[in-house]
Amino acid sequence: MHIVERISSIIKNEFHSLVFFHTNDIIRWSSRITILLIIGSIAYLSYSWNKLPTEIPLWYSKPWGNDRLAPPVWLFLLPAASLFWYVVNSLLSIHVTKEHLVFSQILYLSSLLVSIFSFFTLVMIIWIIS
Repeated sequence: MHIVERISSIIKNEFHSLVFFHTNDIIRWSSRITILLIIGSIAYLSYSWNKLPTEIPLWYSKPWGNDRLAPPVWLFLLPAASLFWYVVNSLLSIHVTKEHLVFSQILYLSSLLVSIFSFFTLVMIIWIIS
């Protein structure tokens, strides 16, 4: 039972740290917009799913031809990468940079930037093939 109480207190402390960071306007708004862009990416991809061909151009760094093509399920890599980047930056800001607010703000703004680029890349890929 002691382990459950310890885990419970750790989770409670993490939650309070996260709530503390979201009192800052830059962190709060960049978090909200990041989450909205990730949800919007998944929603737009789900909405366009039936219109997608069996192969889509995704790997633009590869040579021209079949090497650039991938199944449409790989498009979920874009919002997943944005979510991963957001979670990693949130954990870093809670544990590493909590004493220095400016570094936490930079981490959250970089998450926002990654989400914006990911969203527009997804929209452009679907727009090109539709």
